[in-house]
Amino acid sequence: MSRGHKFIFKVIVVGDAAVGKTSLMFRFVHGSFQRDYKMTIGVNFATKMVTLDGGTKVKLSIWDTAGQERFHFLLPSYYDGSSGGLVVFDVTRRESFTNLAKWVEQVRGKTGNIPLLIIGNKADLEDLRAVTQEEAKQFAQQNGVVYTETSAKTGENVNDVFAALTQFMTELQD
Repeated sequence: MSRGHKFIFKVIVVGDAAVGKTSLMFRFVHGSFQRDYKMTIGVNFATKMVTLDGGTKVKLSIWDTAGQERFHFLLPSYYDGSSGGLVVFDVTRRESFTNLAKWVEQVRGKTGNIPLLIIGNKADLEDLRAVTQEEAKQFAQQNGVVYTETSAKTGENVNDVFAALTQFMTELQD
């Protein structure tokens, strides 16, 4: 055990541009929401200690990747060594949902079968919804992953998705 934690896991956060990847990471790590972020170029990093039920301490190294098409050639190199990932789409933008298959295929192609969660972000914008929960759940089921909706703005389910992913990664180590 090193510095009080039993595991260190690299977590990647992927998805189209402007789906809220940086906002999710920032909400989880800092517990707050900012309206404006600069476009991610390459990758942003953050770390956070998580204590699971039972007291197991886990250090997460979170890699928030760029979603813009012009940076996609860089992304596979950032996936190396990942223990798990969040594949994020914006529930108000159908195109970001349509592109999920591409993201899952890219991550799986580079990392194998690491635990992934499909995240429908911006769930607080219900009146602007373009993707139903049923559609997203069906996609997740077809890909053998869990689906959860979050709101980085309100904090809804943000800690829960990172906790669930951490639990999945830890179980693979036992």
